[in-house]
Amino acid sequence: MRIRIMAAAAGLGLLASGCNQPPPAKPEENVAQQPQAPAPADARFDSAVNFECEGGGKLDVVFNSGSAGPTALMRLDGGEARELPVDQTAQSGMVFKDAAATLNFEGDTIQLTNGGATKACKFVSRSLPPPKADGVVRDIKVEDAGASVSIKVGEKISVSLSGVPTAGYVWAADKPPAFVKVTDGPGGATTTAQSLPGFTGGNHWAVLVIEALKPGEAEIALVQKRPWEDKADPSDERFKFKLKVE
Repeated sequence: MRIRIMAAAAGLGLLASGCNQPPPAKPEENVAQQPQAPAPADARFDSAVNFECEGGGKLDVVFNSGSAGPTALMRLDGGEARELPVDQTAQSGMVFKDAAATLNFEGDTIQLTNGGATKACKFVSRSLPPPKADGVVRDIKVEDAGASVSIKVGEKISVSLSGVPTAGYVWAADKPPAFVKVTDGPGGATTTAQSLPGFTGGNHWAVLVIEALKPGEAEIALVQKRPWEDKADPSDERFKFKLKVE
């Protein structure tokens, strides 16, 4: 009888031991490696001045002015951004430098010294798109001249045109219909060359915002003229399109 009890106890012990064992490990699954998302673009370089360097390489520079003096934000081949203060002791050109790099800008060329090596980088002009106006449903451009555009009451459209404000000419509505309201929107450079130190003149983007106040249909006429002129001259540049507000 004692033998049977001991055997039963031994059996229960083995059963309990089996229940306490950890579950068998699952075979490792082959999980495909997820592609890494690209690094976000640095918006500070959207209007950067671009240079192509001898022997290869691209240099992007943003020239800034500040209360503490001018600075140059640079990156080489899309790498890490670095801000260099102006060198007030420079004898010629505009020189920006820190402990590791030097930019010597003169004319349309930069002498870049980086890591102990020096090479020349030549300016390459790049066109810039017109700035975007907030809250518009469509942007009208010069190629849309004569087009028919339909919008609803309360909606806004923008018209982006190139002008010469440095010569006193601005774009404005010529006798706009009463069912719309025309206001000045943002402006900006048309090329990166206008961001070079010392650059003057050149065309600039002018953006007009047209808001639909009530239903109507008419031709919208914009004219580029000097604001102090009472009447538009027949030789002034004009832009027209048809607008229907529903």
